[in-house]
Amino acid sequence: MGRKRLLIKRIDNPCSRQIAYSKRGKGILKKATELSTLCGADVALLMFSPTGRLTSYTHKGRVSQIVKLTVWSLSVFLLYFRHLDNEEALERKPCELNRKKYEAQEKMWSYSPDVSNIYLIAESSTPPAICY
Repeated sequence: MGRKRLLIKRIDNPCSRQIAYSKRGKGILKKATELSTLCGADVALLMFSPTGRLTSYTHKGRVSQIVKLTVWSLSVFLLYFRHLDNEEALERKPCELNRKKYEAQEKMWSYSPDVSNIYLIAESSTPPAICY
């Protein structure tokens, strides 16, 4: 008879949650050690307990190198995504300008001024003649 499969969901009881974390956390640390030893992989593991305590593991204690590499690669990704956002905005700009141009052309085509009103406006803008 094997072990019973657990339903993966948050444990509501804080005491039970802490016990499960301590047991499973040790297992995860063991697996990280095995992975780095067997495969020669650079493994970094950061875990925060339910109480907020930090547990970290790195192969050969190279925490600072791994953190620097991670921060550097994140900053590169952020710069790349900002560049993509700028490109997308620049690609949208001509479409928006074309749409505004077509809207203005549509208004111009449908505009038919009343010529008699234009003459009246021109006459009203000139000052009246003064006769002595």
